[in-house]
Amino acid sequence: MWNFIKNREPNIHMKRLFEPFLSYRHFRTRAVDRQNTSSTGLYGFDHLKSPKGFQRFVDEAIERSSELIDYISGMPSSAEIIRAMDEISDTVCSVVDSAELCRQTHPARGFVEEAIKASMKINVYLHFLNTNHTLYNAVKKAEQDGHLLTEEARRAALHLHIDFEKGGIHLPSGKLDRVNQLNMDAHKLCREYGENIINDPGYVDIFPASRIPRQIQHLLKPIYRLTSGVSKESLGSYEDEQEKGFRIITEPRTLFSVLQLTPDEQVRKMAYLKGSSVPHANHEVLDKLINSRHELAQIMGCKSYAEFVMQLNMASSPEVVVSFLQEMSNMVKEKADEEFNTIRNLKRDVCGQRCVDLEPWDEAYYTTMMKSSAYNLDSAVVASYFSLPQCIEGLKLLVKSLFGASFDSVPMAPGESWHPDVLKMCIHHPEEGDLGFLYLDLFSRKGKYPGCATFAIKGGRKISETEYQLPVMALVFNFSRSHDSSIVRLNHSELETLFHEFGHALHALLSRTDYQHFAGTRVALDFAETPSNLFEYYAWDYRVLKKFARHYSTGEVIPEKLVKSLNGARDMFAATELQRQIFYALVDQTLFGEQLSVPRDTNSIVAHLKRQHSNEKHVEGTHMHIRFSHFLTYGAATIWKKLCQEDPLSPTTGTLLRTKLLQYGGAKEPADLLTDLVGDGIVRYHNGGIVPDVTSCLEELKLLDDKNRHIGK
Repeated sequence: MWNFIKNREPNIHMKRLFEPFLSYRHFRTRAVDRQNTSSTGLYGFDHLKSPKGFQRFVDEAIERSSELIDYISGMPSSAEIIRAMDEISDTVCSVVDSAELCRQTHPARGFVEEAIKASMKINVYLHFLNTNHTLYNAVKKAEQDGHLLTEEARRAALHLHIDFEKGGIHLPSGKLDRVNQLNMDAHKLCREYGENIINDPGYVDIFPASRIPRQIQHLLKPIYRLTSGVSKESLGSYEDEQEKGFRIITEPRTLFSVLQLTPDEQVRKMAYLKGSSVPHANHEVLDKLINSRHELAQIMGCKSYAEFVMQLNMASSPEVVVSFLQEMSNMVKEKADEEFNTIRNLKRDVCGQRCVDLEPWDEAYYTTMMKSSAYNLDSAVVASYFSLPQCIEGLKLLVKSLFGASFDSVPMAPGESWHPDVLKMCIHHPEEGDLGFLYLDLFSRKGKYPGCATFAIKGGRKISETEYQLPVMALVFNFSRSHDSSIVRLNHSELETLFHEFGHALHALLSRTDYQHFAGTRVALDFAETPSNLFEYYAWDYRVLKKFARHYSTGEVIPEKLVKSLNGARDMFAATELQRQIFYALVDQTLFGEQLSVPRDTNSIVAHLKRQHSNEKHVEGTHMHIRFSHFLTYGAATIWKKLCQEDPLSPTTGTLLRTKLLQYGGAKEPADLLTDLVGDGIVRYHNGGIVPDVTSCLEELKLLDDKNRHIGK
């Protein structure tokens, strides 16, 4: 069960099914009660009114789970065993998920510290659950006795059985103890890895300030230094004796803006080198993580950690994944080479030197220049049509048009929020009532999780024939407030990210599974990004954009010509971007693939893969952070083409998306869901596993010719 819970995006507790046997403990939050205005705690959990409340939150979760274990030990019916197991997972996840969201976003250090303590304590308890033979034997009984009446219940029993054995419960005690230790080590290392990225993003100081273009200065911190020849004593307090500069914090979002928009090559180079070489501490952390995961996989009878984690995924094995990626890499190479030469030639024309080479810190700048020139694009003009309030209206438009529901702000009870900027939204259907709740934490602030992500707080779950536990999620972004405007405006990439994460949220909020085990995004890894990538397409379609994208000052509807230009610019270097995603995925597969007898240097591995699968030069002293980077997007391309493209906001389209895809979460096989939604041509069998049929993706990228047609199919 540990292997299942540890990847969980947060959850909730629900009304107990076994009232004749156990007293009901209230883990349910009041986040689903729109009328209650009395004070509560974070996310509606009464325990979380103060930081110390996390202690009681953990203790009650353990108490409730212990009661359920006692109940399961009496071997009730198979259906009741699975329901009770799901409630244990639900109860524990309410702590795991709330603690994780608090740790990543709460501005008060006291809350963060107590959330970390709660997370550590509940993770120790998870190891107890995952080695509990009473639960394991009960799950096997439920799976084998043939009395489970629904497909979802049988699937839940199978997945629980597999999750227990992925935790090593079937192993001799000595090996089981080692597996537990390795799992705890890996959990600690993953957390340390993430914290290092947040705590050591790197920075470079640039003087004078004129080297930084005005349109990104609001992303940077102004700094000052004494001017040459002026002593500190003679300086006094006269600001005009100081030289102004900017500090570039080289976290990914800011770094990309600098690389994209800064004409000064030396500034780009310094920022790239720093951003690509920190945090230094993660070299050791990553090596330890690779070794721990490999030892774990070996104990479990697998050749690699990649093989170990591929269980229950569509691709089924690392060999299937790597073979597919190699095939894609070969297919995209010729077009990517052409694009690389085009970018390099532009740099040579601009610099006036035929021998100059294209450096890694050049690509974003020159591709942006070419796109802007070819399509007359100005990032400030584009952003003027995407004020944040209007973008939220775009989310409301999707919910209303596709699903016939409203998506509106609702009041929070005192104590429910963690920051004054946080909004609470509700999806409400006129016939079905409230469908779920979503917190929006939109703006960047010190100490906050630096990226964009979806966090679960509660997973949906069937309580009885007449009552359903509503899902509660949080979307976390880091949009920047401009220094010279009160109206936050997004660039188009940020709009696309907003729609992407909203796709994840809709997957969770509209799923209606019997068990929280399968709620929302709790699906096979290689299926999880399909809904979110599908909703990215809505951010590029003029028929959608014209309904909400208006100039922040004049109210003018976004011009169709501008949207066509955005689409044209997007397609200009599509092969290069696809090649980059293939490279990232191969890094992931290789680092956690089969290990050689001699120790491996991760930097050398990444450099070798970059030379094989990318035109970008490897710079000594830099290293890649492993990231899968939402690679498998091709199912979304096929769904868009076959189902959405003709009329993207059609209620019929929305009904099909909801009833054939989103509502099932992970309760059905992903390949069956996709095929049922759009028919043949969305997945294909490849070397014994299932991979995306990439025909639609290749057509999008204009890469589908007779030579590559067999790859799509």
